[in-house]
Amino acid sequence: MAGTNPRSTACKPASWGAELYLTLLDASDVGVITIDQNRTIMFWNSWMEKASDHKANDVIGKTLGDVFGDAIPTRLHNAIRDCLSLGMPAMISPSLNKSVLPLRPLPQFAEKFPQMQQSIRIQPVRIAQSTQLCSITVRDVTLAVQRDQLLRRQAAELAELVTKTRRSEDRTRAILQNTIDAILVASEDGTLEPLNARAQELCGPQGDPEIKNIIRFLLPDSGNTPPPKPPSDRLLTDLGTGVIEILACPANGHNIPLEVAISHFTAYGRYHYIITLRDISQRKRHELEIQNTMQELENSNAELEQFAYAASHDLQEPLRMVSSYTQLLARRYKGKLDDTADEFIHYAVDGTRRMQRMIDDLLTLSRVGRHGKPFQAVPLAGLFDAIEANLKRADAAPAGNIMRAPDLPMVMGDPSQLLQLFQNLVSNGLKYSNPEHAEVRISAREFDSFWRISVSDNGIGIDPQYHASIFEIFKRLHGYGEYAGTGIGLALCKKIVERHGGNIHVESAPDEGSTFHVDLPKDHSVV
Repeated sequence: MAGTNPRSTACKPASWGAELYLTLLDASDVGVITIDQNRTIMFWNSWMEKASDHKANDVIGKTLGDVFGDAIPTRLHNAIRDCLSLGMPAMISPSLNKSVLPLRPLPQFAEKFPQMQQSIRIQPVRIAQSTQLCSITVRDVTLAVQRDQLLRRQAAELAELVTKTRRSEDRTRAILQNTIDAILVASEDGTLEPLNARAQELCGPQGDPEIKNIIRFLLPDSGNTPPPKPPSDRLLTDLGTGVIEILACPANGHNIPLEVAISHFTAYGRYHYIITLRDISQRKRHELEIQNTMQELENSNAELEQFAYAASHDLQEPLRMVSSYTQLLARRYKGKLDDTADEFIHYAVDGTRRMQRMIDDLLTLSRVGRHGKPFQAVPLAGLFDAIEANLKRADAAPAGNIMRAPDLPMVMGDPSQLLQLFQNLVSNGLKYSNPEHAEVRISAREFDSFWRISVSDNGIGIDPQYHASIFEIFKRLHGYGEYAGTGIGLALCKKIVERHGGNIHVESAPDEGSTFHVDLPKDHSVV
């Protein structure tokens, strides 16, 4: 029949009103399905055609199982059964992203949702006294599900953030309460608030009532009416030094030295200060112990230097007496006694001479710290000119044996002690080398904070196991018959370098020569 709605073959409208009703259902923005008692489809509107890709003519007269197969969930089958047999309505909402019917979502949701999220309403419809149909209304709720998921995710994130914030606050509160430092916060008007238990102890009733006034005085901006300056015995350091130390006097009578640190921050448009008070009682005790130890060490060194000076000085007179009479015996009785007597006299004279040199060197060593001169700029080129002249006068340095770099720097130091230092190193380099081809080279290298002056020779070298011990007093690696000397020369060099705030060390190996490095600071005070 022309003009009939193809989406329904069982319903034959007898009037224009029925045709209008079917047209409205077909144009609805929800899916509409009508099912008869045999579970076959009687009506299938345009919305269902688009969502399912099944035309009305292809599904009319078939069951939902014929159209969608096993994709129809049990809960929908049961709801249709109850509706047709018992007249019971039902409502099926989406849950856990599970669709009811396998319908295609709109393009904007296709990436996230493989199937349309649906809300299905099942309603019994009676069209005659004994004819009951089942009307199924399918509504696309994908957007609502997406919003619900977003809200749930945001709620979960917010809950997690709240939990983290609470944990952070609890952790911060626990840290504040258990820290050994007292922490306070001050506002612009000077109001102080203790933030932890230690601050309450220091500023509370059992603490020091003057602490808050001292802190207000120390704040960078104390307002138009700053508090009065605390007593001098409460400020342990000058305010201009950058380190603030104060003395707290709690009610228990045990005074506590405190280090004060002040920082600032802005919150809610207001300026605040964080004040940290650290108990430095233990540090003060350690500082006092170090000062006492240093003083004892200085006193001990002074006593040792005094003893060395007095001993070496006082030994001069009896030694001169022994030396004079042994030399007199050698001159008067040489050749008049037997050979053994001459040998004994020779040993006595030689021993007194060595003792004289050792006492002289010991006296020189003791004078390094006692009779040093003020530091001044010393040009090393001129210093080594004087050293070469001294060695030539002593006939200890043939021409050309000492080679210098052309760019020797100027250093700060005691000129006479630096002359003695480098003359000892140069003469040692010549002494422990073959006289026929002995060479000593002097060079300099600049570092950030010091100059390194190096004295190298091509002599017999030094075994690495002795690199440290050769700087000890009276330390000799060879017998008196092999090389002259008292064993004090390098100890004297070390003491001179230490007085200049520097360092001396050697690089050497047997038969490969030696290089002594002297590091002299560019800036230092007189020791």
